[in-house]
Amino acid sequence: MSGDPGAALILAELGFVAEQRGDAAGALDLQRQGLAVARRVGDPRAIALAMEGLAGAQTLAGRHQEAARLLGEAAALRESVGAPLPPGERGDVERITARVKQALEPDRTPPPTR
Repeated sequence: MSGDPGAALILAELGFVAEQRGDAAGALDLQRQGLAVARRVGDPRAIALAMEGLAGAQTLAGRHQEAARLLGEAAALRESVGAPLPPGERGDVERITARVKQALEPDRTPPPTR
Protein backbone atom coordinates (compact mmCIF):
# COMPACT_ATOMS: atom_id res chain seq x y z
CA MET A 1 0.00 0.00 0.00
CA SER A 2 3.00 2.31 0.47
CA GLY A 3 3.23 3.29 -3.20
CA ASP A 4 -0.42 2.93 -4.20
CA PRO A 5 -1.98 6.23 -5.34
CA GLY A 6 -5.34 5.16 -3.92
CA ALA A 7 -3.81 4.57 -0.50
CA ALA A 8 -3.10 8.28 -0.04
CA LEU A 9 -6.75 9.09 -0.75
CA ILE A 10 -8.02 6.37 1.58
CA LEU A 11 -5.74 7.50 4.41
CA ALA A 12 -6.77 11.14 3.89
CA GLU A 13 -10.47 10.28 3.98
CA LEU A 14 -10.04 8.14 7.10
CA GLY A 15 -8.13 11.03 8.63
CA PHE A 16 -10.99 13.41 7.85
CA VAL A 17 -13.40 10.98 9.56
CA ALA A 18 -11.17 10.84 12.64
CA GLU A 19 -10.94 14.65 12.65
CA GLN A 20 -14.71 15.07 12.44
CA ARG A 21 -15.11 12.60 15.31
CA GLY A 22 -12.75 14.73 17.41
CA ASP A 23 -9.93 12.16 17.45
CA ALA A 24 -6.86 14.40 17.13
CA ALA A 25 -4.30 11.62 17.64
CA GLY A 26 -5.97 9.31 15.13
CA ALA A 27 -6.40 12.09 12.58
CA LEU A 28 -2.76 13.18 12.93
CA ASP A 29 -1.54 9.61 12.49
CA LEU A 30 -3.69 8.89 9.44
CA GLN A 31 -2.97 12.22 7.75
CA ARG A 32 0.79 11.89 8.32
CA GLN A 33 0.69 8.41 6.80
CA GLY A 34 -1.33 9.73 3.88
CA LEU A 35 1.11 12.58 3.28
CA ALA A 36 4.05 10.17 3.30
CA VAL A 37 2.33 7.93 0.74
CA ALA A 38 1.31 10.91 -1.42
CA ARG A 39 4.90 12.16 -1.45
CA ARG A 40 6.22 8.71 -2.43
CA VAL A 41 3.69 8.53 -5.25
CA GLY A 42 4.52 12.10 -6.30
CA ASP A 43 0.97 13.19 -7.13
CA PRO A 44 0.68 16.91 -6.31
CA ARG A 45 -3.11 16.70 -5.89
CA ALA A 46 -2.75 13.87 -3.37
CA ILE A 47 -0.03 15.81 -1.55
CA ALA A 48 -2.28 18.89 -1.36
CA LEU A 49 -5.21 16.82 -0.06
CA ALA A 50 -2.98 15.25 2.58
CA MET A 51 -1.72 18.68 3.65
CA GLU A 52 -5.29 19.94 3.95
CA GLY A 53 -6.21 16.91 6.01
CA LEU A 54 -3.17 17.30 8.21
CA ALA A 55 -4.15 20.95 8.73
CA GLY A 56 -7.50 19.79 10.07
CA ALA A 57 -5.83 17.38 12.45
CA GLN A 58 -3.45 20.10 13.60
CA THR A 59 -6.39 22.36 14.51
CA LEU A 60 -7.75 19.65 16.78
CA ALA A 61 -4.34 19.44 18.43
CA GLY A 62 -4.36 23.21 18.97
CA ARG A 63 -1.60 23.88 16.44
CA HIS A 64 -3.38 26.56 14.46
CA GLN A 65 -0.26 28.28 13.07
CA GLU A 66 0.92 24.94 11.65
CA ALA A 67 -2.54 24.35 10.22
CA ALA A 68 -2.49 27.76 8.53
CA ARG A 69 0.94 27.01 7.06
CA LEU A 70 -0.23 23.66 5.69
CA LEU A 71 -3.35 25.20 4.15
CA GLY A 72 -1.21 27.85 2.47
CA GLU A 73 1.24 25.28 1.11
CA ALA A 74 -1.60 23.12 -0.19
CA ALA A 75 -3.24 26.07 -1.95
CA ALA A 76 0.08 27.13 -3.50
CA LEU A 77 0.76 23.58 -4.68
CA ARG A 78 -2.70 23.28 -6.23
CA GLU A 79 -2.21 26.60 -8.01
CA SER A 80 1.27 25.68 -9.26
CA VAL A 81 -0.01 22.54 -11.00
CA GLY A 82 -3.36 23.94 -12.14
CA ALA A 83 -5.37 21.65 -9.88
CA PRO A 84 -8.04 23.74 -8.16
CA LEU A 85 -9.77 22.47 -5.07
CA PRO A 86 -12.46 20.01 -6.22
CA PRO A 87 -16.03 20.77 -5.14
CA GLY A 88 -16.15 17.56 -3.08
CA GLU A 89 -13.21 18.70 -0.96
CA ARG A 90 -14.29 22.31 -0.44
CA GLY A 91 -16.40 21.58 2.62
CA ASP A 92 -13.46 20.06 4.48
CA VAL A 93 -11.11 22.92 3.58
CA GLU A 94 -13.72 25.57 4.42
CA ARG A 95 -14.40 23.94 7.81
CA ILE A 96 -10.69 23.76 8.62
CA THR A 97 -10.05 27.31 7.39
CA ALA A 98 -12.88 28.62 9.57
CA ARG A 99 -11.40 26.93 12.65
CA VAL A 100 -7.97 28.39 11.89
CA LYS A 101 -9.38 31.89 11.39
CA GLN A 102 -11.42 31.67 14.57
CA ALA A 103 -8.35 30.65 16.55
CA LEU A 104 -5.88 33.10 15.01
CA GLU A 105 -7.86 36.25 14.31
CA PRO A 106 -8.45 38.62 17.18
CA ASP A 107 -12.00 39.00 18.38
CA ARG A 108 -13.56 41.61 16.14
CA THR A 109 -16.64 42.09 18.26
CA PRO A 110 -16.94 45.77 19.17
CA PRO A 111 -17.01 46.55 22.87
CA PRO A 112 -20.47 47.10 24.33
CA THR A 113 -21.70 50.67 24.29
CA ARG A 114 -22.97 52.38 27.42
